[in-house]
Amino acid sequence: MFLGNRLVTLWCVVLLLIVNTAGAQSLGSPAAVLDALNQSRGDVVLAFIDSPADQGSPLRNIQGLLSVYDVTLNGKELGSVRRNSVLHVRPRLGLNRLVIRDAFDPSQSTEVSFPAMRSAGVSTSIVEIRTSRQFNWIEALLLSGREVQAIEDALTRDKSGGMARVLRLIRSRGQETVKAATKRANWSRGVVSYGGDSNDDSRSDSDGSTSMASSSDAASSESTALASTDSSATATEAAEATDATVADSETSEDESSYSVSADRRSYY
Repeated sequence: MFLGNRLVTLWCVVLLLIVNTAGAQSLGSPAAVLDALNQSRGDVVLAFIDSPADQGSPLRNIQGLLSVYDVTLNGKELGSVRRNSVLHVRPRLGLNRLVIRDAFDPSQSTEVSFPAMRSAGVSTSIVEIRTSRQFNWIEALLLSGREVQAIEDALTRDKSGGMARVLRLIRSRGQETVKAATKRANWSRGVVSYGGDSNDDSRSDSDGSTSMASSSDAASSESTALASTDSSATATEAAEATDATVADSETSEDESSYSVSADRRSYY
């Protein structure tokens, strides 16, 4: 009876492990990856990415693209996987073992492991599987929670770029250069202006025209004042000339009358 109970318990444990280790789901778009990261069941995203050594060699990169791996997670076959593929899997609580074999040469294989917190309320984690033509170089790297959050934020901000951008984000741990918005030139009025500054341009144009109008008004006022001053000066000079002429004529008349009187006195 005791042995039978132990066998039943062992079978329940094995059955539980099989249920918890579900089959892999291939992710083929940034939206699908973002959906997997938004879940909170303790799942894991496996990213099979070529190693930095293979990235720097064009020959190894081409060879890696032709590679096909048979993957087994905790004794359960996940099928064939190519390099630069992303899988969504349900691990088991604790240490998970991943066996990778060459699909064309079963003798070439390796085993890597990664931890997982398989529980409700736990965010999805990301494990980078660095693949290589040399199986002893293959390794599993668990990304930190901050790095996973950075990748999730980048995909939330922009879902373009396809799976190539997703792989770049995983390689760079969520770090990417955000392109600044460029301003487009507007040639509609013959003056270079940029999008988003039309109000400022119209305001500056109106201010410029107002200041030019004020300058012209000030110039015209100044010229009018100068003209008034000139005319006043001319009138004053004319009046002074007239007074001088009248004074001269009166002086001449006085002198002529004096001369006549003197002549008359001498005659008589």
